Amino acid sequence: MLSAGLISWWYKDGFKLFAEKIWTKLGDTVDFFSIGSLLGTLFAPYRQISANASGTSIDAKFMAFLDRLVSRLVGGVARIGIIIFGIIVIFLQLIVSLVSLIFWPLLPVIPIICIFLSFSGVTIWLK
Repeated sequence: MLSAGLISWWYKDGFKLFAEKIWTKLGDTVDFFSIGSLLGTLFAPYRQISANASGTSIDAKFMAFLDRLVSRLVGGVARIGIIIFGIIVIFLQLIVSLVSLIFWPLLPVIPIICIFLSFSGVTIWLK
């Protein structure tokens, strides 16, 4: 009776709960990197640093322009790096999640298969 309830939970409610947790973790990772927001502000000044022209001279305005340009370039490079890293992490997490979902139904059967194979004389040598 207990084993029937466990098997019923494993393949029904347990699988659903496991899939929901995986989906939630994947959503949290996508939200953490917020790639859409980073793309929208790709060349915004880095950490909102922007220089104002304190004087009316051409030199002061030119220096403020260069400061803003460098700040935007640094912001763009930093955001592009975060976007690339985020896409890699999300892709790897998606692959691990799919493999986990595939192995979930097989997990209770693996010990039985291993016992059967060991009694059958099958050995696996690791080199």
